Amino acid sequence: MRRLLAILLCSCGLAAGGEEYTIYFRHGTNTSAMVKQLAPLRAAVPQVECRYVVLEDSAETIAAAINSANALNAGVEELPSLVLSDDQGAYAAVPLSRLNTATLKAARTAATAPDRNQKARQRYFEAQQYLLFARMALISPLEGEALQQCLSSCRALMEHPFATPADKQRLGYLCLYPLLMQEYATMYKGAHTPASEAKLLEAIAALEAARDLDRSTDIGKKAFAERERLRKARRQARTME
Repeated sequence: MRRLLAILLCSCGLAAGGEEYTIYFRHGTNTSAMVKQLAPLRAAVPQVECRYVVLEDSAETIAAAINSANALNAGVEELPSLVLSDDQGAYAAVPLSRLNTATLKAARTAATAPDRNQKARQRYFEAQQYLLFARMALISPLEGEALQQCLSSCRALMEHPFATPADKQRLGYLCLYPLLMQEYATMYKGAHTPASEAKLLEAIAALEAARDLDRSTDIGKKAFAERERLRKARRQARTME
Protein backbone atom coordinates (compact mmCIF):
# COMPACT_ATOMS: atom_id res chain seq x y z
CA MET A 1 0.00 0.00 0.00
CA ARG A 2 2.79 2.45 0.85
CA ARG A 3 4.38 1.93 -2.57
CA LEU A 4 1.06 2.54 -4.34
CA LEU A 5 0.42 5.63 -2.24
CA ALA A 6 3.87 6.96 -3.06
CA ILE A 7 3.13 6.52 -6.77
CA LEU A 8 -0.16 8.37 -6.36
CA LEU A 9 1.37 11.25 -4.47
CA CYS A 10 4.10 11.68 -7.06
CA SER A 11 1.53 12.46 -9.74
CA CYS A 12 -0.06 15.49 -8.12
CA GLY A 13 -0.52 18.78 -9.94
CA LEU A 14 -2.72 20.75 -12.28
CA ALA A 15 -4.19 19.28 -15.40
CA ALA A 16 -4.00 21.03 -18.74
CA GLY A 17 -6.24 24.06 -18.96
CA GLY A 18 -6.02 24.81 -15.24
CA GLU A 19 -8.42 22.02 -14.24
CA GLU A 20 -7.45 20.25 -11.04
CA TYR A 21 -8.43 16.78 -9.86
CA THR A 22 -8.30 15.94 -6.15
CA ILE A 23 -9.02 12.56 -4.60
CA TYR A 24 -10.20 12.59 -0.99
CA PHE A 25 -9.99 9.18 0.65
CA ARG A 26 -10.18 7.70 4.12
CA HIS A 27 -7.04 6.57 5.89
CA GLY A 28 -6.72 2.82 5.38
CA THR A 29 -8.46 2.75 1.99
CA ASN A 30 -7.38 0.01 -0.43
CA THR A 31 -5.38 2.17 -2.83
CA SER A 32 -5.07 -0.49 -5.51
CA ALA A 33 -8.87 -0.66 -5.74
CA MET A 34 -8.99 3.12 -5.82
CA VAL A 35 -6.60 3.20 -8.80
CA LYS A 36 -8.96 0.89 -10.72
CA GLN A 37 -11.93 3.11 -9.92
CA LEU A 38 -10.12 6.05 -11.53
CA ALA A 39 -10.01 4.32 -14.94
CA PRO A 40 -12.84 6.50 -16.39
CA LEU A 41 -10.92 9.64 -15.50
CA ARG A 42 -7.70 8.34 -17.06
CA ALA A 43 -9.64 7.41 -20.21
CA ALA A 44 -11.11 10.91 -20.45
CA VAL A 45 -7.85 12.69 -19.52
CA PRO A 46 -4.95 10.37 -20.53
CA GLN A 47 -2.27 12.55 -18.94
CA VAL A 48 -4.31 13.23 -15.82
CA GLU A 49 -2.49 14.45 -12.73
CA CYS A 50 -4.26 14.20 -9.41
CA ARG A 51 -3.77 15.45 -5.88
CA TYR A 52 -4.50 12.97 -3.08
CA VAL A 53 -5.71 13.95 0.38
CA VAL A 54 -6.05 11.46 3.23
CA LEU A 55 -8.87 12.08 5.71
CA GLU A 56 -9.02 10.71 9.23
CA ASP A 57 -12.23 9.29 10.70
CA SER A 58 -11.83 11.68 13.61
CA ALA A 59 -9.67 14.77 13.26
CA GLU A 60 -7.27 14.93 16.19
CA THR A 61 -5.06 17.74 14.88
CA ILE A 62 -5.76 21.11 13.29
CA ALA A 63 -4.11 19.92 10.08
CA ALA A 64 -6.49 16.95 9.89
CA ALA A 65 -9.44 19.23 10.65
CA ILE A 66 -8.42 21.58 7.85
CA ASN A 67 -8.32 18.66 5.42
CA SER A 68 -11.81 17.63 6.50
CA ALA A 69 -13.05 21.21 6.18
CA ASN A 70 -11.59 21.41 2.68
CA ALA A 71 -13.44 18.21 1.77
CA LEU A 72 -16.71 19.70 3.05
CA ASN A 73 -15.99 22.91 1.16
CA ALA A 74 -15.52 20.84 -2.02
CA GLY A 75 -18.86 19.07 -1.55
CA VAL A 76 -17.50 15.63 -0.61
CA GLU A 77 -20.24 13.49 0.92
CA GLU A 78 -18.78 10.02 0.38
CA LEU A 79 -15.25 8.62 0.44
CA PRO A 80 -13.33 8.14 -1.71
CA SER A 81 -14.43 10.95 -4.03
CA LEU A 82 -13.04 12.79 -7.01
CA VAL A 83 -13.29 16.59 -6.79
CA LEU A 84 -13.10 18.69 -9.94
CA SER A 85 -11.83 22.27 -9.61
CA ASP A 86 -10.84 25.16 -11.82
CA ASP A 87 -9.46 28.62 -11.17
CA GLN A 88 -12.72 29.52 -9.40
CA GLY A 89 -12.49 26.59 -7.00
CA ALA A 90 -14.20 23.22 -6.60
CA TYR A 91 -17.38 22.72 -8.58
CA ALA A 92 -18.18 18.99 -8.43
CA ALA A 93 -17.54 15.92 -6.27
CA VAL A 94 -18.11 12.41 -7.61
CA PRO A 95 -17.86 9.30 -5.39
CA LEU A 96 -15.40 6.89 -6.99
CA SER A 97 -17.94 4.09 -6.56
CA ARG A 98 -20.12 5.91 -9.10
CA LEU A 99 -17.43 7.32 -11.38
CA ASN A 100 -18.00 6.51 -15.05
CA THR A 101 -18.10 8.32 -18.38
CA ALA A 102 -21.63 9.60 -17.80
CA THR A 103 -21.13 10.85 -14.22
CA LEU A 104 -17.84 12.49 -15.17
CA LYS A 105 -19.51 14.29 -18.06
CA ALA A 106 -22.38 15.40 -15.82
CA ALA A 107 -19.93 16.63 -13.18
CA ARG A 108 -18.20 18.86 -15.71
CA THR A 109 -21.46 20.64 -16.53
CA ALA A 110 -21.53 21.88 -12.93
CA ALA A 111 -18.70 24.27 -13.80
CA THR A 112 -21.16 26.44 -15.74
CA ALA A 113 -24.26 25.85 -13.62
CA PRO A 114 -26.12 29.08 -12.78
CA ASP A 115 -26.26 28.16 -9.08
CA ARG A 116 -22.58 27.27 -8.81
CA ASN A 117 -21.59 30.29 -6.71
CA GLN A 118 -24.60 29.92 -4.44
CA LYS A 119 -23.78 26.28 -3.72
CA ALA A 120 -20.11 27.11 -3.18
CA ARG A 121 -20.99 29.79 -0.61
CA GLN A 122 -23.27 27.38 1.23
CA ARG A 123 -20.54 24.72 1.37
CA TYR A 124 -18.01 27.29 2.56
CA PHE A 125 -20.39 28.39 5.33
CA GLU A 126 -20.80 24.80 6.52
CA ALA A 127 -17.07 24.05 6.27
CA GLN A 128 -16.17 27.11 8.32
CA GLN A 129 -18.63 26.10 11.03
CA TYR A 130 -16.98 22.67 11.20
CA LEU A 131 -13.54 24.27 11.40
CA LEU A 132 -14.59 26.65 14.18
CA PHE A 133 -15.89 23.80 16.35
CA ALA A 134 -12.75 21.79 15.58
CA ARG A 135 -10.45 24.62 16.63
CA MET A 136 -12.35 25.09 19.86
CA ALA A 137 -12.09 21.38 20.62
CA LEU A 138 -8.47 20.86 19.59
CA ILE A 139 -6.62 23.99 20.71
CA SER A 140 -5.72 23.92 24.38
CA PRO A 141 -5.33 26.29 26.02
CA LEU A 142 -7.47 28.45 23.76
CA GLU A 143 -6.09 31.92 24.25
CA GLY A 144 -4.29 34.79 22.54
CA GLU A 145 -4.37 34.84 18.75
CA ALA A 146 -6.16 31.50 18.48
CA LEU A 147 -8.96 32.73 20.76
CA GLN A 148 -9.33 35.93 18.77
CA GLN A 149 -9.39 33.97 15.52
CA CYS A 150 -12.22 31.82 16.84
CA LEU A 151 -14.16 34.87 18.03
CA SER A 152 -13.74 36.58 14.67
CA SER A 153 -14.81 33.44 12.80
CA CYS A 154 -17.83 32.94 15.06
CA ARG A 155 -19.07 36.50 14.61
CA ALA A 156 -18.59 36.31 10.84
CA LEU A 157 -20.58 33.05 10.69
CA MET A 158 -23.40 34.49 12.78
CA GLU A 159 -23.62 37.46 10.43
CA HIS A 160 -23.39 35.32 7.29
CA PRO A 161 -26.41 35.71 4.98
CA PHE A 162 -26.88 31.93 5.00
CA ALA A 163 -27.05 31.73 8.80
CA THR A 164 -30.51 30.62 9.92
CA PRO A 165 -31.93 31.48 13.36
CA ALA A 166 -31.02 27.92 14.40
CA ASP A 167 -27.44 28.46 13.17
CA LYS A 168 -27.21 31.74 15.08
CA GLN A 169 -28.58 30.20 18.24
CA ARG A 170 -26.20 27.22 18.06
CA LEU A 171 -23.19 29.42 17.33
CA GLY A 172 -24.19 31.97 19.96
CA TYR A 173 -24.60 29.42 22.73
CA LEU A 174 -21.94 26.85 21.86
CA CYS A 175 -19.29 29.22 20.51
CA LEU A 176 -19.67 32.95 21.12
CA TYR A 177 -20.74 32.68 24.77
CA PRO A 178 -18.01 30.22 25.87
CA LEU A 179 -15.37 32.09 23.83
CA LEU A 180 -16.26 35.36 25.53
CA MET A 181 -16.24 33.62 28.91
CA GLN A 182 -12.79 32.26 28.09
CA GLU A 183 -11.66 35.77 27.23
CA TYR A 184 -13.15 36.98 30.52
CA ALA A 185 -11.32 34.22 32.42
CA THR A 186 -7.98 35.36 31.01
CA MET A 187 -8.73 38.92 32.19
CA TYR A 188 -9.96 38.07 35.69
CA LYS A 189 -7.08 38.03 38.17
CA GLY A 190 -8.87 37.50 41.48
CA ALA A 191 -10.78 40.77 41.35
CA HIS A 192 -12.90 42.54 38.79
CA THR A 193 -11.63 45.46 36.75
CA PRO A 194 -13.84 47.65 34.56
CA ALA A 195 -12.53 45.75 31.53
CA SER A 196 -13.19 42.29 32.97
CA GLU A 197 -16.64 43.31 34.17
CA ALA A 198 -17.46 44.65 30.70
CA LYS A 199 -16.30 41.38 29.15
CA LEU A 200 -18.48 39.33 31.52
CA LEU A 201 -21.49 41.48 30.65
CA GLU A 202 -20.71 40.99 26.95
CA ALA A 203 -20.68 37.21 27.45
CA ILE A 204 -23.98 37.35 29.36
CA ALA A 205 -25.52 39.43 26.57
CA ALA A 206 -24.43 36.79 24.02
CA LEU A 207 -26.00 34.07 26.19
CA GLU A 208 -29.25 36.00 26.52
CA ALA A 209 -29.36 36.67 22.77
CA ALA A 210 -28.98 32.94 22.07
CA ARG A 211 -31.70 32.15 24.62
CA ASP A 212 -34.12 34.69 23.20
CA LEU A 213 -33.81 33.51 19.60
CA ASP A 214 -36.09 30.62 20.54
CA ARG A 215 -36.63 29.57 24.14
CA SER A 216 -38.52 26.42 23.09
CA THR A 217 -35.53 24.64 21.48
CA ASP A 218 -33.11 22.41 23.37
CA ILE A 219 -30.41 25.06 23.06
CA GLY A 220 -32.85 27.79 24.10
CA LYS A 221 -33.71 25.82 27.24
CA LYS A 222 -30.04 25.18 28.01
CA ALA A 223 -29.24 28.87 27.52
CA PHE A 224 -32.09 29.77 29.88
CA ALA A 225 -30.77 27.36 32.53
CA GLU A 226 -27.23 28.69 32.12
CA ARG A 227 -28.43 32.29 32.51
CA GLU A 228 -30.22 31.36 35.72
CA ARG A 229 -27.07 29.60 36.98
CA LEU A 230 -25.03 32.73 36.33
CA ARG A 231 -27.64 34.90 38.03
CA LYS A 232 -27.51 32.79 41.19
CA ALA A 233 -23.71 32.63 41.13
CA ARG A 234 -23.40 36.41 40.83
CA ARG A 235 -25.95 36.96 43.60
CA GLN A 236 -24.01 34.60 45.86
CA ALA A 237 -20.72 36.30 44.99
CA ARG A 238 -22.12 39.70 45.97
CA THR A 239 -23.17 38.40 49.41
CA MET A 240 -19.61 37.22 50.03
CA GLU A 241 -17.97 40.52 49.08
